Amino acid sequence: MKKGRFLVLALLAVVMFGVVGCGSSSGGSKTVTCTMTSAGTDLEMNVHFDGNKVASMDMNAGMDLSNYSDSQIKILENQDFCSSIKNYMYSYKEAFTNCKQNISNKQLKITADLDIDKIVKSEMDKMATPEDAKKGLEAAGYSCTIK
Repeated sequence: MKKGRFLVLALLAVVMFGVVGCGSSSGGSKTVTCTMTSAGTDLEMNVHFDGNKVASMDMNAGMDLSNYSDSQIKILENQDFCSSIKNYMYSYKEAFTNCKQNISNKQLKITADLDIDKIVKSEMDKMATPEDAKKGLEAAGYSCTIK
């Protein structure tokens, strides 16, 4: 049970830092893709730009559970990671949509879209260009590329 709580806290911390630095663009379609591994959790944030604005955002998280016992995994299967993330990130609570979680072959996968119209304006204002999004996420510990 202790590992399960740690997993929830680690995942929530990683996701919280990930959302805080995304943005809008100048010209053309671009995607800022940022990855990080923290506390055994792999996280990917994607910020998609269309013209001079953020068109969409999504996140993917995964964790290898091969060191967890079957009984620990059963406990994790009953955890609602999507709700935990939403409740922990109160400012973004309404932005998380289509959140799904799955545990299969001792792998935890969580995916979610972020409704950019429901992200606090002051946060979106920090995301003026793909370069701003990249800088913000790199400051939070991510490795980012712009394509």
